[in-house]
Amino acid sequence: MKNILLQTDVYKMGHVEQYAPGCNKVYSYLTARSEKVFPETVLFGLQYYIKRYLIQPITPEMGEEFLNYRRLILGSNSPEIEAKIRELCQLGYLPIEIKAVKEGTIMPVKNVLMTITNTHPDFFWVVGFIESLLLKLWYTITVATCSYQYRKVVNRFFEATDDDALQALKDFQVHDFGYRGDSSEEGAAISGVAHLLSFLGSDNVPALPCAIEFYNADVNGESIMLSVPASEHSVMCSFGREDEIEAFQHMIDLYPAGIVSIVSDTFDVYKVLTDFAERLKPSILQREGKVVFRPDSGNPESIICGDPDAETGSNEWKGAIRLLDEKFGSSVNTKGYKVLNPKVGLIYGDGMYMERYIRILERLQKMGYAASNLVIGVGGILRNHSRDTLGFAIKATYVEVNGEPREIEKDPITDHKKKSHKGLLALVKNEQGYQTLDRCTPEQEANSLLKTVFKNGKIVSETNLANIRQWLKEQEAEVNNKVSV
Repeated sequence: MKNILLQTDVYKMGHVEQYAPGCNKVYSYLTARSEKVFPETVLFGLQYYIKRYLIQPITPEMGEEFLNYRRLILGSNSPEIEAKIRELCQLGYLPIEIKAVKEGTIMPVKNVLMTITNTHPDFFWVVGFIESLLLKLWYTITVATCSYQYRKVVNRFFEATDDDALQALKDFQVHDFGYRGDSSEEGAAISGVAHLLSFLGSDNVPALPCAIEFYNADVNGESIMLSVPASEHSVMCSFGREDEIEAFQHMIDLYPAGIVSIVSDTFDVYKVLTDFAERLKPSILQREGKVVFRPDSGNPESIICGDPDAETGSNEWKGAIRLLDEKFGSSVNTKGYKVLNPKVGLIYGDGMYMERYIRILERLQKMGYAASNLVIGVGGILRNHSRDTLGFAIKATYVEVNGEPREIEKDPITDHKKKSHKGLLALVKNEQGYQTLDRCTPEQEANSLLKTVFKNGKIVSETNLANIRQWLKEQEAEVNNKVSV
């Protein structure tokens, strides 16, 4: 898997010889074509793929390995393909140029995010050859976009229900529980960094070294990711069912300060939030920090906010938020919403998809509770997407054959939603927002908002996690200013 020539689809192996005779230039672009799930994208992950894959030297050994595998799959290699592959290996690098918007850019769907073209006329075919690898950006972009949508929800409900003094808590309201739910170590790492663009809370350990290595995250600068000590069901069960309260007391004694999260649904969550809470109250109030209760089984809307179909006044009817309020009290903030005693908190980490999270925050607001009272954990839900979620595609729009420009496009009669742009492209921004122009002149294309980040085997422009986070905040502030005006 260290040979970039093998990071492709089989049909790409034949395109080397299939272009029109005399072709010397191919120009393609990346776009998200579907707005059925999210109306916008957050570009992220390109620097990872450049540093992880594209900058590696192309060696003769890689070429021979590729030709051997191609022969095993397709049965033979033509002299033309063997010659072109060996010429590329002799060159020793990918002779392409990639232009893109800044990572972290919030872009309405159906706009150009990135363009790819060759820098050497003999290697026009390389543009399409690496398309399959670069299209993997769908994953990092979609996860970054999903986390950003969660952040927008957090911002909206904090603005409505929480004081300015608690706004810093927004960075921790949606916690990444997704390491175990990803399909690979690489996927977990880079998707974990995608989440860190919008939040600081994460249990995804591989995200930290990934952010440092590929996104220049400064361990001596601002926080990269943060979490707290937390128990799991095996820990609680090890004390025995009859001595479950001892497991809680052990956690409280073990961590006398700071935040500690204790799973609370091992047996009877309502007993924990009433009987146990009462017995543990002196220890909890004496701690210098917060004990966070974590119920994680059943219908989270009913468990957190109460089940309206349960017997009126019962623990099930009240729900976790009101039970904690009864035991530990709350204060009313300047916006008129209750905030639980800072010694206790609530986190829920199972099945918290976007619509459900919004419904819970709406119910809490109607009940008179601020959004800051609830932290959620999301894992597989952040990653439960496919390339079709945002309809990602890379399509060629311009070629040159014997030096003659040809503007090309895809426009299936059976599905016009797949119609591509045509010719050279430029991304511009005006009062209406971003706009993609096609059939551009070379001068228009050169003056686009898309800037060169990779060229001829080398990374040209690097960013870092702090800059991406700041860029997201600046764009968010710009949107808020427009809304207020």
